[in-house]
Amino acid sequence: MNRVRWLNFSTTSLLLLLQRTPALRVASTEAAGSAAPSRIVALLRAAFGTAASLGAVHSLAGATRFVVSSPNVLGTVGTAITPVAFTVTGAAIPASSFRVNGTLPPGLTVTNANASGVLNGSNGTITGTPTRSGAYTISILAYEKANALGDSFGPTQIGFIISDLPATVPAVISPPTSQSVTAGTTVTLSVGATGSPAPTYQWRVNGTLIAGATNATLTLNNVQPANAGGYTVVVANSIGLVTSSAATLTVSAGPVAPAITAQPQSQYVALGASTTFTVGAAGTGLAYQWKKDGAPIAGATGAAFTISRATAESMGFYSVSATTATTTLSSAFASLTVNTGGTSRLVNVSTRGYVPAGGALTPGFVLQGNADKTLVIRAIGPTLGVFGVNGPLADPVMDVIPLGDTTAIASNDNWGGLSSLASAFNRVGAFPLATATSSDASVETTLRASGATGYTVRITAKIAAAAGIALAEVYDTEGVTAPVRLVNVSTHGFVGRGDQALVPGFVIGGDAPKQLLIRAVGPGLAQFGVGETLADPQLSLVPLGRDFAVAANDNWGGGAALQAAFAAAGAFALPAGGNDAAVVVRLPPGGYTVVVSGVNNGTGTALVEIYDLDP
Repeated sequence: MNRVRWLNFSTTSLLLLLQRTPALRVASTEAAGSAAPSRIVALLRAAFGTAASLGAVHSLAGATRFVVSSPNVLGTVGTAITPVAFTVTGAAIPASSFRVNGTLPPGLTVTNANASGVLNGSNGTITGTPTRSGAYTISILAYEKANALGDSFGPTQIGFIISDLPATVPAVISPPTSQSVTAGTTVTLSVGATGSPAPTYQWRVNGTLIAGATNATLTLNNVQPANAGGYTVVVANSIGLVTSSAATLTVSAGPVAPAITAQPQSQYVALGASTTFTVGAAGTGLAYQWKKDGAPIAGATGAAFTISRATAESMGFYSVSATTATTTLSSAFASLTVNTGGTSRLVNVSTRGYVPAGGALTPGFVLQGNADKTLVIRAIGPTLGVFGVNGPLADPVMDVIPLGDTTAIASNDNWGGLSSLASAFNRVGAFPLATATSSDASVETTLRASGATGYTVRITAKIAAAAGIALAEVYDTEGVTAPVRLVNVSTHGFVGRGDQALVPGFVIGGDAPKQLLIRAVGPGLAQFGVGETLADPQLSLVPLGRDFAVAANDNWGGGAALQAAFAAAGAFALPAGGNDAAVVVRLPPGGYTVVVSGVNNGTGTALVEIYDLDP
């Protein structure tokens, strides 16, 4: 039937063909009979009906137009495109459905299309905000019937070219760094800048243009006192220009002791942006080697290191060593985080601490949202011995208690080797417990969140006179897009020496960085009547599996930025001149450990808090 319907016959031609058929001739010979007119009329009506149907299908197949509001779309990552409309015009039978083939730019969708790319309707629209650059092409077929059935028309194609960044005025994100060097030294000055189109550079010294100095890096060989001065760079593109702050170059005649004079600075950049780390170092014949997460970066051997196009994989911790013939200096670590446009959550929080005789380790956490959340919660004692921990708590008892309440809603003494719990450990990536009969404690429980809802995990010894090291763990069993998330974890416990340090940990899941406030409160607890507090707590933040700290603090200093972070997190205020410790950090996804100890080996009670500052 479909083959006939697509034949291109006019009505007149069809009637002529019918006149040659025996049926029409018989009708003609019976014209004098009473039934003849009605039979002929019926046959003619059928012929005209068939012709009309064929004409409509033909119109859909070839006489119509596939109309697209914009067959070539130029877009920018992060900016919504102008909706692209498509339809078929001029058909006697309008199109009833469309099938979209090919790959749309991530972030764009065909409104109301199903998972197979089929849209029912007489027209369609493509909308959205691109999240990834590149060139993409799709094709669209129109169909006579719904659900991509019946005769088709097309295809038509739509091309998309998505660029990374809109045109922007240049901005200096890493100005050149001042340096003090000895005569005869080679000096490298670098600037980090953003802008679209890519900017050009022109260096100046004391306001005078330096001929040929038109790169982001300026190298001065065999500098002499005459080369001393203030160096700036003009960064320009077709949109505008900006001049960097001045870097002062000091050239002395005598030898200069090797020293790091300016540390690399942490940076948070847009996806695809160029970024530069720089170090200021003094010394004769310095050689540089940049590292990412402690591993050397091939070819990164200058005083500046540039990443031309930041990606999610670029995130990490960068440092540099500066070496002379006799000395190697290592810089502090600087983080690079990238605004990937994705999401991230705290998916696991833990605390290792000392449970004193008759006392408890009491970590707590806050759930944000309005739904139920299933968590795996563990109190590990004996299994810590497998990992070489000295003096683990022999038989921990765990209670989960709503904040402000005294009645436990979930409790466990010995986990009992339950297969359901062993399966849950595997799902959340928790290490297995030593044996099915170990005295470690664990539950898988569902807790209710209504707004911001807090819970406490209380870990005590089954025998009151016993003491030892315990590990409290809370695992989120759901994905990073779940409606309820962990937004705060805190631990109130004893801080001792060595293995008795208080060591919270956490894991950031997802594909985006996360900004956190981390505090170690000792003297600040006095306002709540807590006695025997840790007089001078200090904290350091260490990536899981690494041997270096990426942030540290002894006394927080009362700075305005930290006070603003306390307010944003809803954390209680700390005395501005106190010895409590606090930092605000933006971290790539991954696992981290917070080590809290006392200055000069002090001991006492402390509160460690980790707040999620992202909305």
